[in-house]
Amino acid sequence: MPATELAAKRYAQAAFELAAQAGNLAEWSGALDEIASFMGDDEVRRVLENTRVAQEAKQQLIEAALADLAPLPLNLARLLVRKARTNLAGEIAAEFKRLAEEREGVVHARALTAVELSGDERESLARRLREQTGRQIVLETAVEPGLVGGVVVQIGDRLIDASTRGRLAALRKTLAESMA
Repeated sequence: MPATELAAKRYAQAAFELAAQAGNLAEWSGALDEIASFMGDDEVRRVLENTRVAQEAKQQLIEAALADLAPLPLNLARLLVRKARTNLAGEIAAEFKRLAEEREGVVHARALTAVELSGDERESLARRLREQTGRQIVLETAVEPGLVGGVVVQIGDRLIDASTRGRLAALRKTLAESMA
């Protein structure tokens, strides 16, 4: 895992623990989105990443632009500026959302199919995945014509390959092993 990704996860975890303890996950999520949006702006990013701009000027920019934030999220924004980690703001917001959804029992799944799924097929697949995982599923689908048929689903680190291509590869492997 790259160092920046690990750092973003640590910041997000710390923010999540504070938010969960205070019971204001939604407020924190909105604040982190606002911080990410502001720090992700090209002009702002150039100023915040410029080593010739004084730290005090950067902090004043943060104070003025994010003045409506609650004190703790604003402190996080100040810390990101002070530690020159403003490039992590988007990743922190995304990881925070993932942690909040995980707490709520929500998991994201990505399904690749050879052809576009109908609404009923999407619902059926989501229902089967919900039954299999015991969690609420947010399903994203994409078309991958090379699959020939079937579906490949990724849920977090777990990959379920029920595609024709996957089955043919497994059959090929089994045949090759039996002939050896």
